[in-house]
Amino acid sequence: MPFEVKETILPGIGKRYELYLDPHQSLAVVIRPSGERQLFYREHTNNDYEEIVELTDAQARAFGLFLVGAYYQPIAGQLTEQSSSGELIQWYSVTEDSGLAGVREDEVVIEAKTDTTLLGLEREGEVRSVIENNVVFEVGDRLIVIGTPEAHDELESLLERIS
Repeated sequence: MPFEVKETILPGIGKRYELYLDPHQSLAVVIRPSGERQLFYREHTNNDYEEIVELTDAQARAFGLFLVGAYYQPIAGQLTEQSSSGELIQWYSVTEDSGLAGVREDEVVIEAKTDTTLLGLEREGEVRSVIENNVVFEVGDRLIVIGTPEAHDELESLLERIS
């Protein structure tokens, strides 16, 4: 079943994104300029939203990694699936030959040079959802990246050029 997402600008507050789960139920998230997020749910379109939880920016990013399968992917999620916007998540390993080992993120500037978004970094079994610009990539790291197939091609070309 396709789903609908609605974006609304809330002057002085931020933006609200609503995800319609079915003809009656919906979830909403309000993102404030400070990065805080408020999650809401409503059972029926005639009802008001009820607040579920308020999260800091760091909490929301960490929780988002659970939702995109960065910590655990059920069998169905392990198959490469594109979102409705054509984006997919891929993992990239940092090896001796990758050209990333020993390089700072701000030297590579993955997001600025490609149309991908770096969602997280897995290091020694721990996933970091916030990646500082001065982080130095190490052999064994795995990058969690989202983008269109074309954006992933751009990233792979970038990685080949720095190898």
